[in-house]
Amino acid sequence: MITTDNLIIRKASFADCDDFARWESRENVIQHFCIDGKRDLDAVIDQFHKVTHDNSRMWLTILDKKTRNAIGRVGITSIDEINDSMDLTIIYIADESMRGKGLGSEAIEAVLELAFTRFGMHRVSLDYFLDDDIGAHLYSKLGFRKEGIMVRAGKQNGQYYDLQLMAILKEEWEALHPEKAGKTVENVSPQPIDY
Repeated sequence: MITTDNLIIRKASFADCDDFARWESRENVIQHFCIDGKRDLDAVIDQFHKVTHDNSRMWLTILDKKTRNAIGRVGITSIDEINDSMDLTIIYIADESMRGKGLGSEAIEAVLELAFTRFGMHRVSLDYFLDDDIGAHLYSKLGFRKEGIMVRAGKQNGQYYDLQLMAILKEEWEALHPEKAGKTVENVSPQPIDY
């Protein structure tokens, strides 16, 4: 479990699938996801089971620290323990009343700290649709730098789209957070941890 000033981020549980399905059936949540249409509960449960049996992927649930209510999700893929890298694939705050309060930034910062100080990662990457101006601003603000355009690399509703690839290296993150530089708590495999 990760605790921040306003959030608790924990490994997703089967019980969270109801929330994920409800949220991911809304256009304002999935508009920038590489998926075909809205997800129903069966599709979310199917994906959940696949993720729980795949050491290269992980789902995290974002909770409001005060109410303990689930408000969003983080999806991590391409966990590569040989090259010490991983991708942030999905991150959202679904509860509209909680948006615009910096909670997305807080969640990403917490996941980056987990990646670099606990999992021993060297690089964290992400990508987004070129028209996602909010995401572009957020990721740049957090220290991610552009690495290039992935041509027609994302598919949504049967159409292919270009994606902007961004990444941050551990030393770049440490330069932004000198108080955390060199603080590798433990270099452990991401999956077996109960956090």
